[in-house]
Amino acid sequence: MDDDVTEADIISCVEFNHDGELLATGDKGGRVVIFQRDPSSKASTPRRGEYNVYSTFQSHEPEFDYLKSLEIEEKINKIRWLKRKNQSHFLLSTNDKTIKLWKVSERDKRVEGYNTREDN
Repeated sequence: MDDDVTEADIISCVEFNHDGELLATGDKGGRVVIFQRDPSSKASTPRRGEYNVYSTFQSHEPEFDYLKSLEIEEKINKIRWLKRKNQSHFLLSTNDKTIKLWKVSERDKRVEGYNTREDN
């Protein structure tokens, strides 16, 4: 197994959401990793702050500003969680040029195409 850490893997920002249930990290490679608090660690005595990976996505890509002849790196400078208004979570991420708004929500998981009733 290759355990080499590249420059792109270095975390550049960290932000908890308002209730501490979610933690988002941004890295120099433009990726966002969202962690969710482990329910068993919250209920344990003494309380522990253990988190599991919830979601990972590419937020920013490297760009070139042709008007300024300038390369814009994908490094995420800041992450901010917005206050919840419904079941979804909203997250802002920014590099040197662009601010992006992300919607993080659970998808309904349904079993389809299978006989889910018990046979007698």
